[in-house]
Amino acid sequence: MSEEIKTEWRDIWQEIITVSRTALREKKFDYLKALEAKYPKDKMLAFEEGIAAECLKDEMLAKEYYSKAADIANGLPVKHWRERAEFFLKRINERGCNLTTDLNPLSGLYAIQWNTYYNIHSYCHLHEYLCYLAISSVSRIHSEPAMAIVIFRTCLEIGIWTYFKKDVELINNEYKIKENTKLDIKLDDLLSKLKYKMEKTEYEVYKHIKHEGNKAAHPKIISKNKKPFHYTDDELIDILIWFNQTLYFLDRKAEKHEKLS
Repeated sequence: MSEEIKTEWRDIWQEIITVSRTALREKKFDYLKALEAKYPKDKMLAFEEGIAAECLKDEMLAKEYYSKAADIANGLPVKHWRERAEFFLKRINERGCNLTTDLNPLSGLYAIQWNTYYNIHSYCHLHEYLCYLAISSVSRIHSEPAMAIVIFRTCLEIGIWTYFKKDVELINNEYKIKENTKLDIKLDDLLSKLKYKMEKTEYEVYKHIKHEGNKAAHPKIISKNKKPFHYTDDELIDILIWFNQTLYFLDRKAEKHEKLS
C-alpha cells in the first residue's frame, strides 16, 4: 500500500505547504516537483504548485498548474476548490505575477478571501505550522466564520510568543512574580505591555484580531431564535484585511529572526 493511501489528505497538504515554504525561501521550485512522484494522485499539489510558481514570478508555470487544478475532468475533485483554482488562473491572466496581492475592500469577500490565501503563502518566513493554521482558517472564513476567527487569534498569539520571544519572556516572568501565579499572562495584557515595542499600525492591527477572536470564542448566551454569531460580508472583509496585515508584520519579524540566527 502506498504512503499516499495510508496518509490522511490533511497530512499530505501540510507536508506540501512545508515543502512549498522551503522552495520559496530558497527560490527552488524543484523541491515541489519532487512531491509529484511521492503523491501522484493528490490534486491539491497542483494548486499549491501554482501558488508557489506565482510567488516565484514564473507566470507560465503558475498558469500551467492552475489550469491542471481547475480542470473539470482531471483537476481538483471538489467543485468549489476547482473554482478557486480558476479564480487564481483568471487573476494571473489579468494581472500577471504579484509577490503579494493588494486587498481592495471593494473587490468583494470572495476576492479578499482568496487573495489573503495567496498572500499567506508569500509570507514564507513564518513557521510552516503557523502558515498551515492560517491558510486552513482563511479557507473556512465563509462557511465557518467564528471558528476561523478564533484560529486567527490563535495565530496571532503563536506569532507574538514566537517572534517577540525575549520581550514576552521578560514580561511573563515579571507578571508571574507580581501575581504569584504559575499561569502565563493573557494575550490582552501582553499586547498592552508590548505596545511600545511595535509600530503604531502594527499594534492596532493585532488589537483588532485579538478583539475579534475574543468575541468569536465567547458567544455567551445562545438564543434559540438567533445564531450565536452572524457576520456581514463587510465585517468579514475587515477581519481578513486585519489578519493579512497581522501575518505581514509577523513575517517581517520572522525574517529578522532568520537573519540573526
